[in-house]
Amino acid sequence: MGSGLPPALVLVVLSTGLALATESLSNPASKPPSVARATKRNVYYLAEEKIELDCIAEGSPEPVYRWFRNGVQLNLSTTENKARMTLQSNVGTLVIDQARTTDEGVYQCVAENIFGKSLSIKRNVQLARMDPFSTTEIQTKRALLGRSEILTCTPPNSIPRAKISWIIVSEGDTDYRDEESEEGFNFVNLDNRITMDWKGNLYITNVKQEDGQDGDKYVCMANNKIVRSFNQGEDKILEPFGNPGEKEPADEPVSLLWHSELKVLGLVGKTAKFKCIFAGNPQAKIVWKRKGKELNSRMKQNKDMFDFEIKRVKYEDAGEYVCEGSNSAHDKVIRRTFVLTVEARPKWVVEPRDLTKGVEENAEFLCEAKGNPEPTIQWYINGNQIELEPDNPRRKLVGNKLTFTNLSKSDSQVIQCNATNKNGFIWADIFLHVLAIPANVDREPLPRLKVAEGQTITLTCESSGKPKPTVKWFKGNQRLTGDRHVVQDNGDLLIMNVNHKDTGNYKCYASNRFGKDEANGTLTVRKKTKIDSIPLDLELIYGNEATFTCGAITDPHETLEYIWLRDGVRIEEDDPRVSINDGILTIIDINSKDTANYTCMASNGLDNATATAKLQVKAPPDPPYNVSLRQCYANDAILKWQFDKNQENFSPLQSFIVEYNTSFNPDNWVTGARPSADSREAKIKLSLWVRYNFRVKAINEIGVGKPSAINPSECKTPQGRPDRHPRKVQTVGDKTNYLVVEWETMPQIEHNAPDFFYNISVREKDGDMGRKEIFINKTYKPYYIIVRAQNVVGQPYNKAQEILGHSGEAAPTVVPGNFELDPDKNVTATSAGFRWDPVNTSTESMQGEYKGYKIRYWKKDQKETTMHEVFIPDSVKEDSRRKRRQADDDKMRAEVRNLPSYAEIESDVVVVNNYFSSNGSNIVNFSTPEGVPSAVEYLDALYRGSTHFLLEWGEPKEPNGNVTGYKVGYKKIQGLEIGELEVGKTVTKRRVFLGGLTPDTAYRVYVWGLTQEGQGGGVLHRRATWRIPDIEGRPVGARSFLQYRQLTKNDWDSVAEEEHEDFWQEIEGLKEATPYKVRVVTKTGQYGTESYQEAASDPRTFTTTGVDTFFPVFAYLNANETANNSTGAAKKANVLSAGWFIGMMVAIAILLLILIIVCIIKRNRGDKYHVQEKERLRGSNPDDGQDHFNEYAKSDENGVGQSNSFENNPEKMPLEYDETDSMEDYGDVDPGKFNEDGSFIGQYGVQKSPEPANASAMSTLV
Repeated sequence: MGSGLPPALVLVVLSTGLALATESLSNPASKPPSVARATKRNVYYLAEEKIELDCIAEGSPEPVYRWFRNGVQLNLSTTENKARMTLQSNVGTLVIDQARTTDEGVYQCVAENIFGKSLSIKRNVQLARMDPFSTTEIQTKRALLGRSEILTCTPPNSIPRAKISWIIVSEGDTDYRDEESEEGFNFVNLDNRITMDWKGNLYITNVKQEDGQDGDKYVCMANNKIVRSFNQGEDKILEPFGNPGEKEPADEPVSLLWHSELKVLGLVGKTAKFKCIFAGNPQAKIVWKRKGKELNSRMKQNKDMFDFEIKRVKYEDAGEYVCEGSNSAHDKVIRRTFVLTVEARPKWVVEPRDLTKGVEENAEFLCEAKGNPEPTIQWYINGNQIELEPDNPRRKLVGNKLTFTNLSKSDSQVIQCNATNKNGFIWADIFLHVLAIPANVDREPLPRLKVAEGQTITLTCESSGKPKPTVKWFKGNQRLTGDRHVVQDNGDLLIMNVNHKDTGNYKCYASNRFGKDEANGTLTVRKKTKIDSIPLDLELIYGNEATFTCGAITDPHETLEYIWLRDGVRIEEDDPRVSINDGILTIIDINSKDTANYTCMASNGLDNATATAKLQVKAPPDPPYNVSLRQCYANDAILKWQFDKNQENFSPLQSFIVEYNTSFNPDNWVTGARPSADSREAKIKLSLWVRYNFRVKAINEIGVGKPSAINPSECKTPQGRPDRHPRKVQTVGDKTNYLVVEWETMPQIEHNAPDFFYNISVREKDGDMGRKEIFINKTYKPYYIIVRAQNVVGQPYNKAQEILGHSGEAAPTVVPGNFELDPDKNVTATSAGFRWDPVNTSTESMQGEYKGYKIRYWKKDQKETTMHEVFIPDSVKEDSRRKRRQADDDKMRAEVRNLPSYAEIESDVVVVNNYFSSNGSNIVNFSTPEGVPSAVEYLDALYRGSTHFLLEWGEPKEPNGNVTGYKVGYKKIQGLEIGELEVGKTVTKRRVFLGGLTPDTAYRVYVWGLTQEGQGGGVLHRRATWRIPDIEGRPVGARSFLQYRQLTKNDWDSVAEEEHEDFWQEIEGLKEATPYKVRVVTKTGQYGTESYQEAASDPRTFTTTGVDTFFPVFAYLNANETANNSTGAAKKANVLSAGWFIGMMVAIAILLLILIIVCIIKRNRGDKYHVQEKERLRGSNPDDGQDHFNEYAKSDENGVGQSNSFENNPEKMPLEYDETDSMEDYGDVDPGKFNEDGSFIGQYGVQKSPEPANASAMSTLV
C-alpha cells in the first residue's frame, strides 16, 4: 500500500468533517460566502508601483480566497509570485508589488467555503502609459481677419485616453512636460468664437488681431492624469492680417467648419452630446432645435453656443435635432440634422436576493432585467454555468426563474446571474442557505396593550425556525380563527374592528418538527375619539385673519389633545402668525402660501379623529416658473415660461409682466412686454452689446404677484454700430468767449459696442446733457455744429443733423437811462409805474440775444435780503411804442405789482440777454402807502367746550400798515351744508371767548386783520364743540357744584350751586388740620321729577393746615382730571400749637396779602402775568401733563365720568396770557354778553345760554 493515512485516522477526519457540516447546517449564524461588489471595473497602474485589487467576502465558516487571471488560477506559492503577490490577512484583497507589463489582464476573485463559491466581477487591469508627440517643425499660419482658421492636433497614444487642450507658450518658457499640475499654463480661452472639436483640433471661427498672441506659440498639450505627465507638441504661430485699404474686416457669410457624428447613440440615464462649429463675420448665431417638439429642461445649449447636451437621456428623447448657423452678413442659414437613437444598458427589474430556507421548504430565484437591446440571462452554480452542472430533479429553470423544491441540507450553494447586451452587463452573486432550526418566538406580545375601539390591531408573535413554524393563537382557552382574527405569515395576530369584548389575555404557540415555543400578553379596549364640532371651509382675501374651530369627545379615562395639520404636515407654532389654542387654530396676515387643507386631529394617545377644512386665500398670483429663453437674437429675444391654473390664487389671471435688467444697471428692472393671460411666451426688443436677464410677474384682480426666478441662461447680444446720433443738440451761451455745445447723452444701453464716444464737428458761419466747451475768444458768433455717436464698430448708418448755434454771450454794454416813476401812474400800496429810455438792442450792444428788461426793487437799506426782480419781456415793445406815441415821448414803460406796502423802496432797471444783465440804471426812491394786512400767522382754539371756544391768533405776517384791530367770524357746518357767515364786532386783542355755540357741532372760524385801508386776508380754522353726554338718552351736566365731608364722617355738605364758566369754586369754613374728601356733582332736570339725573365724580382727599379758623379751598372743576386721592400729611398737635410755627404762618399771611395788593395794582395798570401762576391759585396745575385740547371728535367733557371740557394745544399755547383775557374774567360775566371781554358773545346766539357745568374731578390748593 502507499503512504496513505491509517484507516482509523481517515475515519476520524471524515467524522470530524461531517460533524462540522452538521453543526453548520443547524447553526443560524452559518452562511455561504458572498463577495462584496468591487467599485472599479477598469484598473490602471504604473510600472514598478503597487496594484491593489480588493476582494472582501462574508461567510461562515470563513471563506477561502483564490484569484484567476485571464481565466487561469494564480498560484501564489510559486517562487516568482510569492515574492511580489500576497493576500491581505483575513480578506482576499490581492496586492501585487513592483508591477510589470506581464501583470496586465482580466482578474476575478473566488471566495469558497463548505456551502459554495462566490465570484467577484471581472476587472480589466492595464498598464498606464502615454507616447510622446511626433516631432514636427514650428508651423506659421497667416490668417485673414474676419475669416476662420483651424489649428490641427494629432494626440499621442495614451492609456487611459489623454485630455487634450491648447496653451500659449512664449519663447524661452520652461518645458512643462514632466509637471504634475496644470498650474502655470496659459490655456487658450474657449468661448463662443474659439472652440475645439472632439479630436483636439482648435477652431478660431472669426480671426481677430489679438489671436496673434504677440507672436507666441499655440501648443497642443496632452494630459494623462494616471501617468502624471503633460506632453506638448505641434507648435503653431498665427499671424492675423487684413486686406489693404480696409479699416474693418470684410463681412463673411456663415459656414460650417465641423460637426460631430450625425447618428448619435444615447444611453438611458447618461448624457448625449452634439456639436456644430460655425464660422462667419459678424460672429455666427447658433441655435439648436428639435424637430416636431420643444426642447425640455434637460436639453441645453452650452454657453459657447457650439455644444448641445441632453442630460439623463430618456427613450422619449429619440428623434431629430438640428443646429442652425446664421449671421447678419447674409440671409443664408446653414443647418445640420442629427438623429438620436436611444438604447439602454441592462437594469434589474427584479434583482436576485439571498435566501435562507429550512429543510423540506421550497426556494425561488428571479433574475429579471430590462434593456435595449433585450438582455440575455445566464445562470451559474458556484461559478459554473448551470448547463454544465449535474442534473438535479428538485431544481428547475424556467425562463428567468430558478426554483428548488423539498430542500435538503445539502442544497446550500452560491448562485450567479449575468444579464448582458451590447451596451453592458449586470452581475448578481447570491446564495441559498438551507437550515434545520427549532421554532422560537423572537418578539413576544406586549405585556399590556391599550387600544381604542374600532381599530385594527396587531398582537406580535414573530417566530423563527427552519422549517417555518406554525403559529396558533388563544384568548383564554379559546382558539382564535377566522372572522376578525387573522394569523399573519410571521406569526402576528391581526384583530380587525376591536371592541370592548376583545379585552382579555392572549397566548401564542409556535412549533415545527424540531421544537416549539409560546408567549402571552393582555389587551384593553377603550372608547374611540369622535369629532363633534367640525371646522368650516374659508375663502378670504390675503392679509386677513383665518380662524378654524374644532371640538371632540373621547373615553373619560383618557386625556384629549388637539393637533393641527396643514396638507398632512403638523403645524408648529414657530411661525409668529400662527397660534393654536386647543381646538382653535388662528392664522393672521394670511397669504397665498396659506391656501391648503387644514386638519384638526383630536387624539387621546390611543386613537384619533380628524376633520378637515379648506382655506382658499385670494391673493396676487404666485410667480411663474421654468422661465427660459427660447431664442436670443441681436435685436430681440423670445422668453417662455409656465404658469398653472392653481397659481392664480382664486382670482382670474389678467396678464403678465415681462421684466429685464441689464449688465449696465442690474438693480433696475424694466418692463419689456405685457403679454395676455393666455400667453406663455413673449418677444422682447433688445439692444446690441448688452447682457440681459429676464423675469416674469403675473397679475390678477387682487394685484401683481412676486417675480419669478431669473432665467438661468443670460442673453448676450453682439456688438454693432449705434442705432442713432444724440438728440437735443444745442449751444449754451453762459460762458463768454467759449462755444458751449450741449446734447442729450445716450444711455449706455444704446452704445451697442465698447469704446463709445461723441464726434463733434464745428464750423463758423458766413435732460441729462453732454457738454463740450471750445475756447474761441469770440462773443455770440454763429456756428454750425454736428454731434455724432461712434463706437469701436463705427457710426450709425443714418446721417447726423447739423444745427446752428452761437458762441457764449456776455453782459450787455448798454445801460437804460433816465429811470423814473411814471407820472401817469399813481403809486399805490402794492404797485407803481416806471419809465426809462430804451437802449440799442443790436447784437453788438447786447453781446447776445436781446430778451428784455428787468426792474429790480428792494426795501431801503435791505437790498441783499429783500431784492426782487420783475422781467419785462421783449413782447412789451409794441405796447410801449403805442404808449410812447400816446404820451408823445420815446420812453419804455412798465408797471410793477405786489410791492411791499407801507415801505421805503429803492428801484433800478437793467437790460438782459439770455444769460447776462447790464449794469443797473440810476436808482429811484419812493414810498408805498398803507395797505391791508396779510393773513395772521396762526389761529388756535386754546380751550374748547360744548358751547364755546377760547380763540387766540398771531399777528399778520405782513402788517402793511398799523393794525387797528381784528374781526372774528364763523360758519356753522351741518352735514354737507355750510351756514351763513356770522361776523362779530372789531376787537383789538388777539384772543376772544366765542360762546353761545351749539354742542357737538363743527364750525369754520375766521380771523381777519384790519388797518385803516380795510380788511386783510383771513385765516380758516375748523373745530367742533363737545357733545353733551347723556344717561339713558337724557342729557346730564347742565349744572354742577361741590360736595365735601370730613374723612371720618359719612354725610356730604354742598357748596351753593352756581353757573360756572371757569369751573372752580371756593369752600369756606373748614376746620384746621383736618382731612377732607371733596367731589364734583353734576345734575340735570328738576329734583323729584322723572327727568332728574345726578352723578358724582371720584372723590379727592386733602388736609387743611392749622393757621387760622378760616380756610378757603379753591377747587378746580376739571372734568378730564382723575382724582389722585392725594392726602396731605396732618400736622401734629404739638407742632401746630408751637409759638414759632404760629408766628411763621402769620408772616406768610402778611406776605401773601402784600403780594395780592401788588397784583391788583398791576392789573389796574394793564400789566400781564403768567397765567400758569393764576391757574395754580385756582387749583389747576397747567403742567400736569393733561391733554386739554385734542381731536374735536371726542365726546363732551361736561358730564360725569367724562374728561376735558376744554382743549389745550400745548404746542401752540402762548407763554403769557393777557391779564384781562384770563378765565377769571369770564367767571362772573353773563355769557350772553360780550364787549372786548364779552360783547362778542351776544352776536352769535341766545342770551344767557348756560354752559353745562363741569364735573367729575378737581384740583385743590390750600
